[in-house]
Amino acid sequence: MSIQSKAAREKFSRLRQALLQLLDEMRGLVEPFLSDRPVVKGTVYELKRKCGKPGCKCAQGQLHSRMVLSASERGKTRLRVIPRGFLVDIQKRVRRYQELRRARARVVEIHRQMLKVMDQMEAMRREELPSPGKDRNGSGDFRR
Repeated sequence: MSIQSKAAREKFSRLRQALLQLLDEMRGLVEPFLSDRPVVKGTVYELKRKCGKPGCKCAQGQLHSRMVLSASERGKTRLRVIPRGFLVDIQKRVRRYQELRRARARVVEIHRQMLKVMDQMEAMRREELPSPGKDRNGSGDFRR
């Protein structure tokens, strides 16, 4: 290795350890993507609204409520009513989707950090070739 000083070797060792730690974290984040369990894009929430009929209870403040799934489709937000009995299942699928998206975002961040560490390691190892006639052994051969 061309890293000569003790301080530089220690820094290189810390960079190597940082790279390995990032790789370990990356492995854990990939696990959810290996599952074949279904996911649903969106957010589940309770929608309360008035129906507009003058004699309805909602006109006096008791709004109608339904659980809905809100998701973006082709750039527009769509609401879908969740049928009774499916709420828990849909919530689990939405939670898995949101976990995948968070893991994906973290993978992107880790990738950036890994590239930064790799660039630093490369810079520490890089050498310039000596000018012709000025090589170490005087033979024109750059091998060590």
